[in-house]
Amino acid sequence: MYVLAVTGGVASGKSLFTQIFSELAKGKVECFDCDASVHELLKESEILEELRNRFGSGVFDNDGGLNRQRMGERVFASASDRKDLEGMLHPRVLEMAQRELKEIGRREVPPDYLLFEVPLLYEVDFFLQRDTDVVVAASRGIQRKRLKEQRGMDDEMISQVLNAQLPMEEKISRAQQVIWNDASDTELLEAAHLLKVWIDKKVG
Repeated sequence: MYVLAVTGGVASGKSLFTQIFSELAKGKVECFDCDASVHELLKESEILEELRNRFGSGVFDNDGGLNRQRMGERVFASASDRKDLEGMLHPRVLEMAQRELKEIGRREVPPDYLLFEVPLLYEVDFFLQRDTDVVVAASRGIQRKRLKEQRGMDDEMISQVLNAQLPMEEKISRAQQVIWNDASDTELLEAAHLLKVWIDKKVG
């Protein structure tokens, strides 16, 4: 079983790359999405109580559910708030990821590939045994364009989100493989295919 950690910048195309690679692997792959795990954690009563105690009721809706837009605006505007939120969530996500790795690895017939999609792989202390780090990268201009068109963010919010992450250049310098995703989905498909060929040759 070959284990990849897929990371990159916001709106660089990590999820699309993971989806494409999974389709190329034709059922011989499993994926762990850290963002999806965070969404699940944010539904747990224990987590919600911790968030209410730390951030107050202003980040909650009238029905008691977390308002993710308000929370996002707050943590991207304050480094200390963001650090506190990450301190609550990321150790739990790491534990879930490590448990997934162990459980899948113990199977009699594990998948050929296991992908961990970890947006903040280098920003937080996220120790996970893996074979290769893949950074899906895009230029700052393309990131801004996608955030504005696909997520409806204004320029100020976009700047806060981008500045909260490590520079793309640093992520690229720490990766074993880089997928550049400024162009079309067709080119991303070709890059994913070439990476799969490289892995398959590497493992024999």
